[in-house]
Amino acid sequence: MLKPAGLTHGHYECRSLEETLPVLTELLAMKVVERGTKEALVQHPNTDWRLVVHEAGAEAGDKPHNNHYGVRVAHGGEIDAAHRYLEANKARYGLTRVSPPRAQHYARSVYFAEPGGNTLEIEYYDPQAAAEGRSIAAPHWQRELAESDFPGRGYVPQALTHGTLECHDKDASAAFYRDVLGLQIAGGGRISVYIKHPSTPWYLVVLPMPKRKKPLRPVNRFTLTLASADDVEKAHRELASKATELQPIERSESCTSFLFADLDRNWWEVRA
Repeated sequence: MLKPAGLTHGHYECRSLEETLPVLTELLAMKVVERGTKEALVQHPNTDWRLVVHEAGAEAGDKPHNNHYGVRVAHGGEIDAAHRYLEANKARYGLTRVSPPRAQHYARSVYFAEPGGNTLEIEYYDPQAAAEGRSIAAPHWQRELAESDFPGRGYVPQALTHGTLECHDKDASAAFYRDVLGLQIAGGGRISVYIKHPSTPWYLVVLPMPKRKKPLRPVNRFTLTLASADDVEKAHRELASKATELQPIERSESCTSFLFADLDRNWWEVRA
């Protein structure tokens, strides 16, 4: 079993940084940490988890709804405010879809599609969910951002809370994430399972899709960071018999890493 030091990055494929970065920063309160020609690193100020945004041009197809990232607000009325703001600014940000607010499992959300081919979610969790033991529903922030930190929208994204994955067999996938990747099962139910690193609140929602379409490309992945290059080498040997696809180790002065596909051909990166 791998012993990751953290689930540290998500990798997000878009068509154009010029189109997608304003959506992430001006609608979801993220900040650009680094920017290159075809790649940018963004981060929400209340979340250590980082999102690596890759520009792929026309090759970046539309992702399924079940492959999305979500932020959370602190107050229930903010979901309706977010919906109004997104609808009013669809043309400005090139949004191709804004769904009406919907409620499910103590949560209420609005989903929208950005021009890079991705769905994004703004959600609110009723405090009763955390009171009943749903750990993922607890606030993901120590300091609640004020309206002045993100003015003029009527809502304030307080954290980047989750990503999502599709799977064929929820129980088999959960066992792989727990017993092979060393991640924690943080809840779920009849439909989904939540996985996370034990030391951090952000999580991945794993959803069974028996009639799943074509899997995503390797650029769409999550990163597990290990303690050392030696641990990466050991992980590569261990995954040789357990991954559905395993790429060679890449080494540089600053990083040792490799990519692999899990049971459902979702892509992961292991690095130190």
